[in-house]
Amino acid sequence: MTTYLTTKHQILSSTLILLLAILINSCSKPQSTEPDAVLPATYQLKNIRYFLYSGDRVDTITVPLKGAILRNPSSTSSTQQVTEDLSELVKTSQFTFDPSSQLPKELDLSKFEVHIPQAPYGHDRNSLVQSSDTYPLSSSQQQKPYTSKTGATSTIIIPPQSKIDIIRQIDAYQLSCTFEGFLENTTTGQRYLLKGKWQGLLQYNNLAVTLKQSAL
Repeated sequence: MTTYLTTKHQILSSTLILLLAILINSCSKPQSTEPDAVLPATYQLKNIRYFLYSGDRVDTITVPLKGAILRNPSSTSSTQQVTEDLSELVKTSQFTFDPSSQLPKELDLSKFEVHIPQAPYGHDRNSLVQSSDTYPLSSSQQQKPYTSKTGATSTIIIPPQSKIDIIRQIDAYQLSCTFEGFLENTTTGQRYLLKGKWQGLLQYNNLAVTLKQSAL
């Protein structure tokens, strides 16, 4: 009789242990089968330069500017102060990327800000000096106001019963050149060659002002 009770007690204890193990396993978190999250890659643009290559050129275009009319309906001569205003001028920038460049597909190049050509020449005949301001590395044309130190003030004498038309124009130098640079994955150190063409306004020069007098 004693042996029977002991065996029954052992069976009951084993059953309780088995139930506890099932409950513990059912409450534990399932092991994730998802792969470890991959951090997004970050890139840095390095060593961008501009130079003249085969087919590159500078075209000069004469751009008309807003004029002005000075009137003097009186019977005596008058004078007026006129200050040159070039605020209507803009600097443009547009990049065309070489399709052979094997760049990461997820990369949005327009988020990069780069210096663009400002004037020839740099260390050699084919290199171009870069501007101090920056523009997006974009395939669509970008525009910003053109900064210039020109702001001379002139005194103009207007004869009696006359008007003077002020006609203004300036030369714009449009550049097409080649650019190269590197994009570096800051995590892996992998580099990608970036190259193509840049087109835009290099600089303005040769402001011309013509005065044309006529009677009122």
